[in-house]
Formats: sequence, C-alpha cells, structure tokens
Amino acid sequence: ETGRTLSLNGVRWRRLRAAKLEHDPLCVDCYKRGRLTVATDVDHINNDATDNSPDNLQSLCHECHSRKTQADMGKRVSAGCDANGQPLDPDHPWNTAR
Repeated sequence: ETGRTLSLNGVRWRRLRAAKLEHDPLCVDCYKRGRLTVATDVDHINNDATDNSPDNLQSLCHECHSRKTQADMGKRVSAGCDANGQPLDPDHPWNTAR
C-alpha cells in the first residue's frame, strides 16, 4: 500500500500529471539554476502522495525528481557541477544569496 489517493497507472493521475506538465513544462529546480530543462515528472512537494492539490505539485525533470526523492528518503545526494564548475545544487553555499 502506497497511501496514494490516485494510482500512478490510473486515468485521473495521468490527466492531472498531463495538465501540470502542460501548464508548467519546465523543471522548476533547473529553472532556479538558470537552465531550461523540459519537465518529465510531477512531484508532490511535501512528499504526501495523498495531497494532489495544485499547490503541492511541481514539474521536475527525471534527474531532479530522483535527487529530491532520494533526499526525501534521508539519503545524501549531490548535484555535481556545470561545465563552468558552478555547483548545480541550488542550496550549495555558492548559490545562496548572502
């Protein structure tokens, strides 16, 4: 039992997912880092699979979604660096406003 109110294979989730990706087609995490990456996944921001409210859903690319899921599970994750050596992690001290 996943605790989900909508099955990932169900019509209602597929419609909700498609609507979110149509409305927000770019990965929000990549966009924060100045990259324009097409979103492929829809994530529950608060990690509550029963909360399918629009404010709790965000569009992410698969890489960012996997990284967030691992972090939500308590695992240590890193985002690496871009071609210029800038950390991709938006929470890295080099990327946070002072």
